[in-house]
Amino acid sequence: MTGVYSVNEIRAAERAVMDAGVSEDELIGRAAGKLFDAALGFGFRRAVVLAGGGNNGSDALSLALLLHEAGRETAVVICSEKRNAYVSSRLEALAAAGVPVSAEMPALEKNDLVIDGIFGIGLSRDVTGRAAEIIRAVNASSASVLSVDVPSGLNADTGRIMGEAVEADVTVTFSALKQGLLLGGGRNCTGRAEVAEIGIPLGEPRMRVTEKEDAAMPPRRTVSNKGNYGSVKIIAGSPTMMGASLLAHESASAALRSGAGYAVLCVPESLQTAYQSRIKEEMLYFMPDIAGKITYNEPVLDKIMEKTPSIVIGMGLGKNPDLLKIIAYIARRFAGALVIDGDGLNALAADPDAVKGHVCRLILTPHVREFARLAGEDDALPDTERTRAFAEKLDAVVAMKSATTVISDGKRIYLNLTGTPAMAKAGSGDVLAGMTAAFAARLDPFDAAVRACYWFGKAGERAASLRSETSILASDIIVETSRIFG
Repeated sequence: MTGVYSVNEIRAAERAVMDAGVSEDELIGRAAGKLFDAALGFGFRRAVVLAGGGNNGSDALSLALLLHEAGRETAVVICSEKRNAYVSSRLEALAAAGVPVSAEMPALEKNDLVIDGIFGIGLSRDVTGRAAEIIRAVNASSASVLSVDVPSGLNADTGRIMGEAVEADVTVTFSALKQGLLLGGGRNCTGRAEVAEIGIPLGEPRMRVTEKEDAAMPPRRTVSNKGNYGSVKIIAGSPTMMGASLLAHESASAALRSGAGYAVLCVPESLQTAYQSRIKEEMLYFMPDIAGKITYNEPVLDKIMEKTPSIVIGMGLGKNPDLLKIIAYIARRFAGALVIDGDGLNALAADPDAVKGHVCRLILTPHVREFARLAGEDDALPDTERTRAFAEKLDAVVAMKSATTVISDGKRIYLNLTGTPAMAKAGSGDVLAGMTAAFAARLDPFDAAVRACYWFGKAGERAASLRSETSILASDIIVETSRIFG
């Protein structure tokens, strides 16, 4: 299990260790030892150590002394006029050892190793002035970069780049992964994250990274039939976006290899000819519509809710004045899993309380901007606490989609790291929603969302490796979905 922690959780654990008698100096020494081992993994001629005035600076300066004692050419750049006692004492030790310390940034060469210890997990303001200039110089160079605990300029909680941030090759982070390394700009800045244990016990994590064992699918029984695995019904389609509903349906069909027994595509009646020409193993159910947009009809919705454990709604429905009313009706009368995506989320953003009091097992799959609209916020960044709080508010499972997808049921939080930038294509989200509905046909909604996000990402990775990061389509992800389980 890979746990992920907030800055406050890390700080509380550090305070507890120091209250138990471990000194700050001892922790700095342990950290420097781990950094020394990591630094020796680089082939470098000269180490250029950038030190701020806080705890990260003291870790970096302690490393500088170890490198000098090991006979490695080492130059130190002090990046702050403000210095805590630990930084000051280590600057004195470096001066006594004859290590050059300067306030001026040297020209960086390809065979240099930059040790980034300017800012740590406490950074809460934008980086400006000289520190910003130094960070820009590091990023523009061809030198290798090792960051101390967190890349300087990265918010360790949110993953927000605070004006400027170091783009590291390796980040040695102490005790555990900080959530900001995995969110937002953290995925671009962190490089390879290496967790270094320095003797700070941490409690059970509220957050964890989804790993393969978390995504294992239950086996199919030898004696069984399609009815044992439930059905998925997909309410989708409009005159201008028929392809989205077909993609959602095909993704559900691919996921049937370890999910639902059969699928029904519920589409506007006036468009039946277009769908009939594409459907093979699946079934169609035609809904009343006006000009290709489905209309609110309780008997029809009641029929859709019959004999199915899972419904997904939203793909390619467009702007529809009846859509929010349809969603609210299903949510308050359907006992199975209801997955809302795409245009369903856009409709729900007008009144999220429309699904309050729902009896269904509700799953929302918004990307970051859809989530911002749902939550009535301006900030379109992945966020663990906002996702958890919104899931708790609606008594739902929420998968906030981004390079790192945050999944929560209001209590647990999982971070999904599978996937590739190649999946940033129209239709990809529809595929994920269809997979989630297929898994929810026989799994708990949280487990279904965790597994769907993981395997969706793996299918995208496989598609990109077989084609390219620029050319894959959502339909390519569907094809690979059928090949990645196990």
